[in-house]
Amino acid sequence: MFFILSKLLIYLIKPFFVLSMLLIISFFIGNKIWVKRIRIFVLVGFIFFTNNFIINEIVRSWEVDPIEINQLENNYETGIVLGGIVDPERQPHDRLYFKSGADRVLHAIYLYKAGKIRKILFTGGKAKLFHEPERESSRIKDFFMLCGVNEEDIIIENKSRNTRENAVFTAEIIDKNKKHVLVTSAYHMRRSIGCFEKVGLDVQPFSCDFISSRDQDRFSFHMFLPSVEALMSWDILIKEWMGILVYKISGYI
Repeated sequence: MFFILSKLLIYLIKPFFVLSMLLIISFFIGNKIWVKRIRIFVLVGFIFFTNNFIINEIVRSWEVDPIEINQLENNYETGIVLGGIVDPERQPHDRLYFKSGADRVLHAIYLYKAGKIRKILFTGGKAKLFHEPERESSRIKDFFMLCGVNEEDIIIENKSRNTRENAVFTAEIIDKNKKHVLVTSAYHMRRSIGCFEKVGLDVQPFSCDFISSRDQDRFSFHMFLPSVEALMSWDILIKEWMGILVYKISGYI
């Protein structure tokens, strides 16, 4: 039930959905004063939520900062890669299709090749509500091997459906007495660290897949223009904030 409710809630808290519903409601209100207030609020809301500069600065302060590979020691047992980055339903089924977040896999391979981690564990299974797709981890192992990772150094966990279960099922597989690197998107790292530490795993965060601009480009003119990308970034961030709130209430972090 928690899994289903969390998935449904995601759609109800998106700024575009909320503002659109308010605009539609305004057409059914008889009070002209309230109609004007709601429409002004919707207009201001769209200006705010489509501004790239505003969301970029907020996301930038939220994301866990990156570290250079050579800053890590060479004594980490496992690189834990969180899933949710593969489209297992896209055809033809003779290859792997990455969605956003492919950096998680690629950066884990970087760490492995650099000798920072001895093994790679990919954790992720079914994340759909109403049907059972092929689990995304089914072809990840082949991809790792194609990139030169030894088969005996690849661990696949394919039962988990969310970050909490990523941590729980991973803790059942690997040695809690050893040090591990946690590889996930920078905006998702805070919740991930909380979940993994809650189950007793000592993890070193290794952020990737940044959605914020971290150079001088963030002050350029186009950053102040309305954009759909800004709305998408808000969706990601609000979903993450809501996830942390729900996880704290549930005692998962």
